[in-house]
Amino acid sequence: MKKAFVALVIGFVAVGMLMPGSASAQVAPPGAMFRSDPAHTGTYLSPPIPVIKAQLWRFQTKDRILSSPAVADGIVYFGSDDEQLYAVEIATGRPLWTFKAKKAFVASPAIDNGTVYIGNKDGYLYAVDARSGIERWRFKTDDDIYSSPTVMGGIVYFGSDDKYLYAVDSRAGVEKWHLKAKKGIRTSPAVDGGLVFVGDQGGNFYAADAFTGAERWWFKAPDDFVESSPAVSQGVVYVGDHGKDLFALNAATGKQQGLFKTDKTIRTSPAIAGDLLYLGADDGNLYAIDVKAGQIRWRFHAEKDIRSSPAVAGGMVYFGCEDDHLYALDAATGTLRWKFRTGKYIQASPCVANGVVFAASADGAVYAISGLEPGAPPVAPAAPVPQPPETVPPPPPVPPPVSTTVPPVPITPLPSTGK
Repeated sequence: MKKAFVALVIGFVAVGMLMPGSASAQVAPPGAMFRSDPAHTGTYLSPPIPVIKAQLWRFQTKDRILSSPAVADGIVYFGSDDEQLYAVEIATGRPLWTFKAKKAFVASPAIDNGTVYIGNKDGYLYAVDARSGIERWRFKTDDDIYSSPTVMGGIVYFGSDDKYLYAVDSRAGVEKWHLKAKKGIRTSPAVDGGLVFVGDQGGNFYAADAFTGAERWWFKAPDDFVESSPAVSQGVVYVGDHGKDLFALNAATGKQQGLFKTDKTIRTSPAIAGDLLYLGADDGNLYAIDVKAGQIRWRFHAEKDIRSSPAVAGGMVYFGCEDDHLYALDAATGTLRWKFRTGKYIQASPCVANGVVFAASADGAVYAISGLEPGAPPVAPAAPVPQPPETVPPPPPVPPPVSTTVPPVPITPLPSTGK
């Protein structure tokens, strides 16, 4: 019998008043980079998809896809382990161009001002013309790049396994500054309020000045690995570690404000919409946490580990799972609306735009799933015959079980390790 979940919540509080005038910074439209925006809130502007009306297309690559799709100007961009970056037309599923590198693209792309930025395991950050696929410049690091870039104010921020956080001029490809970390950086930096936030593989978490690279504060997680990329909202930074902990840190000082524990490792990045934070874990649960009340609003249990970061749009939450499915839940209640089966596990984060959710799978395909009635949905050329979606009709409303809400526990907060 599966072990019951026990939650411990220690004073999750919102401290937005500490940074008046600070807002989740957005330059490119939502969806144009990993986790949607520079603050990595994981929220997208799109109508809800309560039922699947059509699979618009399925685009097949030659290897698995861990790179999360990003959308801009009617095109979806993503990388693949087949060493190629793809640009696919949303309306038709037709490939517009591909860009070949020397190794796999595990990082996710970011699009800004007509340029696609993406790191590769060959150690280069590439800048590619978004319309033609022609390389504009490349920036070399000394090790693999798993970190997805974040673009803000004409600067591209990203990490490398060479233990550096980089800030590179988006037009010229020239380094502005770098910050030395203690271990390699595979998480994607979040940018908000003039600060850059990122974690490394040694359990260290950093805040740096976005303009100078000067370290503002440092926080050490108890576990020696941070795979979760941070999300910033209302002056609080949320980040998970392999030690089953989700930390709430004051964005200005690094002081720990709260702690949430799961049963197993946290590999996903949180999404934040209003006062609700959504998080998946290796225990197979997707949690909705009320950060003001300091309690679980609901949790949904999937069949296997959740290593795909959730995306929130139109009152719904979308995420992939190791059980090969893409899930769609009601964001307020956690009710399952539908699930869609792919050929393999999903670790990439879904992207949502204009009533279409884009999901990348380890089967090497990207699926475009629509909640709108199509006229005659086109299919990508030479694409394999798609598998039919598994649609689950919404159940009748029932009162939420008592066990899904855990009241705050009056425990003295742990001493902060930030400085």
